[in-house]
Order: sequence, then structure tokens, then C-alpha cells
Amino acid sequence: MMASAARTILVVDDDPSIRKVLSLGLERLGYVTRLAVNGQEGLDLVAGGTVDPDCILLDIRMPLLSGRDALPKLRELKPLTPVIMLTAYNDLATGLEAMKNGAFDYLVKPSRLEHIAETIARAIRYRDIVGEKLEQDRKNEEYRLSLEQGMHSKSVELSETYEKLKAANMQTVQALAETIEAKDPYTQGHCERVRRLAVRLARELQLPESQIEPLEFAALLHDIGKIGIPERILNKVGALEDEELEVIRMHPIIGAQILSSVEFFAPAINGIRHHHERWDGKGYPDGVAGEGIDPLARIIALADTFDAMAQSRPYRKALPVEAVLDEIRRERSGQFSPEVVDAFFNARLYDEYFELARIDR
Repeated sequence: MMASAARTILVVDDDPSIRKVLSLGLERLGYVTRLAVNGQEGLDLVAGGTVDPDCILLDIRMPLLSGRDALPKLRELKPLTPVIMLTAYNDLATGLEAMKNGAFDYLVKPSRLEHIAETIARAIRYRDIVGEKLEQDRKNEEYRLSLEQGMHSKSVELSETYEKLKAANMQTVQALAETIEAKDPYTQGHCERVRRLAVRLARELQLPESQIEPLEFAALLHDIGKIGIPERILNKVGALEDEELEVIRMHPIIGAQILSSVEFFAPAINGIRHHHERWDGKGYPDGVAGEGIDPLARIIALADTFDAMAQSRPYRKALPVEAVLDEIRRERSGQFSPEVVDAFFNARLYDEYFELARIDR
């Protein structure tokens, strides 16, 4: 895996052997590396403009200024620059806490160079996508204002501008969804199927038109937090340990945190954060119940669960159709909003789903 266009990686670690190994390994892959021995030195390099990193590798435990304390300051200076935390195994809980506070991901030391490089590439890809989107938004806004202020502006031109903006938004979201599925290839197509079913449910529920686009964003990106989940946990065959389950249950928080820096995602944030909440209050991460659950999340919860049961995984085959439908019925007012379940069955959306997904029934 070769880096493109000489991306700069700032490595902040008090262990000279770690700095040397990372620097040599990453430079062999085509990256430019800059090194700092603690959080304060790393912060000074960024604040002073000496280094403009594309990605930061930040050790959690360091003297003078720890990675935990440097993280919010680096995020303030460079809100779009992904920070990947480096942690010892017994610092796992601290690494997860750092992700809640804005870290893109964490790596347990020692990690294979290949895994480190893959994580960096994924982080930079996310940064590039969001950066391009913000620049496109700026250009679209300038164009929109020029039309509004111009003597010859017409409503049709404004409408076309809005449609271009919507298309750019969707392209950005679809690119991010592909990043999720690159992490977990066994779920290829899952995000799009969830989006499609969620939109159909929303139409049946007569969701306001203004909510459809945020719903599509939330459905496509509901699992974006999984980019912060170690692959050994994400793709584990068999039952998860309690600690591993805790890590998995962080992905709605991580996803909401990742997208919180981009304003146009704001209407979709709670749809992502709440998509594993349950109508009976027994879900996660916040344990909210009933009407306290974001309306978009109520729809996504059913679409996500239905697709997961209806599709095969490397460790199990897809469930029989009737078993899937029985489970949805059984969880009415348990896992799912009764209103959403009723809409699903009244419109027989499962027939449409299976036809479109071309599943062998």
C-alpha cells in the first residue's frame, strides 16, 4: 500500500523506539513523517504552523502533556484532521473514552504496520471527503447568493442550484458509506438496502418531506462508527466477550461524534446515535425509550435489523423469511416502534425488499 501525494503524518509518542519504527515504516510506504516526544511538542508544532499534518498518531500516556489532554486542543486547532490514538492493551477503556472525545480511531500497541497503514488511509479518506464537501458547500453558497442578489436570478436557477447541492451531499454520503463497507466487506450493500427500506417506511408513515434527505444520510451512515471498531472484534466469529460487546456498543456514539463537525449532517446525527435504542428503553447507548427516540432512528432500527437477519454472514446463513417476519412482529413495542412495525406490514414492504435485493426465497 503506497501513500499518495506525500501525505504528512505527525507521530507523537514518548517512546523513541515506537517513533523510529513508525517513522521508518510509514516513510517506506511513501508518507512524510514528523515526530514529537510528547503532547505539548506536538501541539506546538501544529499551533506554530511548523507541521500541517494530514493525520496524527497520538500516544495516550506521555509526560508533560498526555495524549488525552492534547486531543481536544489538537481538535480545536485542526477540526478536520483525524487523530488516531495509540494505547497499550490495558489502556483500552481510555482509548474508547478518547474516541468519545473526538479521536478518529485507536490502535493497540504493538500493531502491524499494515493495519496502521490501513487505518491511516481510511482516516485520510474520510478527511478528504469531508473537506471536499465543505469546499463544495462554500462554492454552492456563493453561487446561490450571487443568483439571489443578481438582477436576472430566476426561481428555476435557484432550484437547479439546490438540486446540485443535494446531489453533492448524496455523493459525499455514499462515498462515506463505501468507507464503512470497506472495513466490513461482508456487509457490502447493507447501507444502501437500509436506506431504500427506510425511505419506503418513511413514505408510508407520511414523514415530512424535509426529513427524507436527513433520513437517507442517517440510514447510509448509521454504522459509520464501526470504522473506529477493531476488525478483530468487528469480524469475530462466535460470542463476544463483555469487554468486546462494550466496544461494539460504542459505534453509535463514535459515528455521531465523527459527523458532528460537519454542519450539514446535523439533522441526521440523532438518527445515527439512536439507531440501537429500543422502544422499551433497553437499548444503547443512552437507554432512551418510546417517543424519546429520534423519529429517524425508529425507522432505521427496523430497516437495519430486518436487513441483518435477511442477509447471510460468514458465520451464519440468512434466516428464513417467516422467521425474520415473526421476529419483527414479536418485537413490536419491544425493540421497535409499534407504528413503524404496523407500516412495514400494512404495506408489505418485505415483498418489495426481497424482490429488489434478489434474495432466493
